[in-house]
Amino acid sequence: MAATVAMSPAISAVACKNEYTFLEYSPEQKQQQRQHQQDSEQINVKHDASWSYCGPLLNSGFGMPTTFDEFARATFTGPVLAKLLPFLDFVNTFLASNGLHHYFLTVRATTPTHEFDHPRWHTDDLFFANLTDGYLPGSRLGGNGQENRPADPRIAGTDWKICTTLQGPATLFIPHKHQSLARETQRRAQEAASTDHQCLSIRCVGCASAADQVREELDAKLASCGVEAAMPGECTFFRVGRDDGAIHSEPVMSNEQCGRVFVNVVPGTEQELRLLIGKWGMEFPREWWVGSNHILRVHNS
Repeated sequence: MAATVAMSPAISAVACKNEYTFLEYSPEQKQQQRQHQQDSEQINVKHDASWSYCGPLLNSGFGMPTTFDEFARATFTGPVLAKLLPFLDFVNTFLASNGLHHYFLTVRATTPTHEFDHPRWHTDDLFFANLTDGYLPGSRLGGNGQENRPADPRIAGTDWKICTTLQGPATLFIPHKHQSLARETQRRAQEAASTDHQCLSIRCVGCASAADQVREELDAKLASCGVEAAMPGECTFFRVGRDDGAIHSEPVMSNEQCGRVFVNVVPGTEQELRLLIGKWGMEFPREWWVGSNHILRVHNS
């Protein structure tokens, strides 16, 4: 079994039992949804962009890093902090109560796209497993060699994450009763698609081909399972890893004229995150954002 993390008493029984759990962090947003009220502060995403921060928990009372302000001005037509801060405050309290004081935080803005008109069912990798062997999460998914072996659960590290959507549709999850079947379907599809090839990078052509094959097969075989998603004002706690992780997918975004704003939180110890970000040749802590024209702006925190 994968390592477990002690949860706060209010949610420990549910969160430890299931692959994913929806947690309310903003009662105001949830009440708006119940009353069918339109978000008066809806913003437009001007272009695809993402902002990332890896380091100690941010103190919203001191304001956000300057790179976030730059990212927000370049990416949105209006202020986004009012949407982000309630979630950030919730996450900070949640992680601290579980003995974690660092995270890898990403805010991703996406314009309307047809890329996910068909789901991309998958489990996220164990972010901190096998890092000492030189492998990055998300790489070498299409090979059938020794490097594709399951991670040793004793060294898997923090095995869960939290995400939410500040605007647009939420991440989709296969319902709990079908999660085990979905993981087994994924395992068989990945084994069938894997080939003997030399994987040289995270953008390996062989792995990309295998991923496309797996995506098509899971789309067809899991279509009858149904989906679940968090409501506005809710975030999702879910497990990662091929053996116990939650099968999920990005939602359809082609009809979202204002764009989607997604937030991803990977918690970890300082040592775990230092090692992870070091694999990209970055110092810790670090913040950066990537916008249109593939401009990378980096800053040491």
